[in-house]
Amino acid sequence: MGVVGLRCGDAMPPAPSQPVPFSHKTHAGVNQMGCTTCHVYAWHSKTAGIPSAARCYGCHRFVDSDKPAVQTVNKAFQEGKPLVWNQVYRLPDHVYFTHERHLAAGVDCQQCHGVVAQMDVMRQVTPLNMGWCLDCHHQRNAPTDCLTCHK
Repeated sequence: MGVVGLRCGDAMPPAPSQPVPFSHKTHAGVNQMGCTTCHVYAWHSKTAGIPSAARCYGCHRFVDSDKPAVQTVNKAFQEGKPLVWNQVYRLPDHVYFTHERHLAAGVDCQQCHGVVAQMDVMRQVTPLNMGWCLDCHHQRNAPTDCLTCHK
C-alpha cells in the first residue's frame, strides 16, 4: 500500500512489489498507450482504476503471449481470478480527491505521477501532501478553500 502523509523532506517510498512485472515504459512509452486506455475510471471517478485481467487479455491473447508474465495474466483471466495490484499512491482518508476534476481542469497525469512513460517500475515520485497540492493550486489559481479537498 502507498505511503500516507509524507512530510516535507521525506524520501519517496520504494516501489511496491506487484503480482507480475509491469512496464509503463513499454505500454505508455514504446507503445504510446494513453493513461485512460487502462485507467478507464479517471474521467468519471475518484480513482483512476486498475485495468482488469480482461482488459489486459484483450491485447495479450495475441501480443507477447509467450512471455511468462503475460502467461500469468492470461491464466488469471481464463481462471476468473483477479490480479491483486499493490497501490502506489494513497491519500489520507480525510482528503477528497477526484481524478475527473483535475483532468477536466487540464492537469496532465504526469504533473502528479511523473513521466510514467519512462518508468519500467511504477513508483511514487511526488509527495501529494497538503503543501505540495496547495502550491499547485496557487500556481493554477485553483480553489484553496478547505472544503475543496476536505469533506
